[in-house]
Amino acid sequence: MRLEVRTFGGLAERAGLATLVIDLPDASDVGELRRAIASRHPALAPLMPRVAVSVDLELASDATVLVEGVEVALLPPVAGGAGPSDLQESAGAHAEADLTVTGLVHGRLDVEGTLARIGASDVGATVSFLGTVRDHAEDLDGVVQLEYSAYESMAERELTAIAAEVRLAHPEVRGLALVHALGVLDVGAHTILVAASSAHRAEAFDACRAALEAIKTRVPVFKREVTADGSHRWVGLPDAGLPPS
Repeated sequence: MRLEVRTFGGLAERAGLATLVIDLPDASDVGELRRAIASRHPALAPLMPRVAVSVDLELASDATVLVEGVEVALLPPVAGGAGPSDLQESAGAHAEADLTVTGLVHGRLDVEGTLARIGASDVGATVSFLGTVRDHAEDLDGVVQLEYSAYESMAERELTAIAAEVRLAHPEVRGLALVHALGVLDVGAHTILVAASSAHRAEAFDACRAALEAIKTRVPVFKREVTADGSHRWVGLPDAGLPPS
């Protein structure tokens, strides 16, 4: 069987391809796919232990059997740093009568507008987390930009799923917003907005934290750090930095 395997972030950069075409025997599993990719694309081999594989937008184990026609993707570590494991009415944005807003935004986050959308007359507290591009990383000075990309269809799906899970676990929450920015973001720009509203602050704090932690480990958004000299590296991939082009 022939599989088209999508790549993202630092993996696509290393492979020089956004899609890998891999031929495998029928009924091969994800583990065999990993080994075939490592063999046929040596530049990816050292990174494969840190790569997750998704099949039809779901994370798959190495024992998952593959069939021709499925949508397969290699996912590098997400922007939150974990390993495998336009809200302006753009495609993928999601808003419901229950005051849930999820989506990916290409460009500036509308923070005030989003918070207004999860407010109501019975809300006494809104807790939010707002990520911002800073001019350094823990081991890297001179950061001037972050570049965010995503497996967008899967990321939208995960954001919606996380919102549903948080609402189930925290039924007292009135409004919930999970929004992530994509594209080139300069120092000072906002990267992610996670917010919860409820009658009382404790419930809003708990829901906001739970949603944020889930996003940082599950949503396939990938981050590249760019420094003043033009060099860059993909967060989470060892030895993935490249010199200026």
